Amino acid sequence: MPEPAEDPRETMTIPKLAARVGKSRTLIHRLATNPAEGWPTPTFRPGSSRPEYSVTWFDEYWERRQAGIKQGRRTDLATPPEDDRG
Repeated sequence: MPEPAEDPRETMTIPKLAARVGKSRTLIHRLATNPAEGWPTPTFRPGSSRPEYSVTWFDEYWERRQAGIKQGRRTDLATPPEDDRG
């Protein structure tokens, strides 16, 4: 059974976004407050001081971010090349 489509206006707080992707609140907050990451201006529910972000926007952002992360390769395990100077 397919999942119901999410409301494009649905928003979540940073802790909920963090839980959504299985990361820490600290990481998501650091990304949200870093101007280089390009996060949109948050919205606030009446009477709340917690910033909320569009779930649709976040899902697209997270997918792009994860696609751009390349796993590194360890170079400290390779054997050094032999010296040909004899």
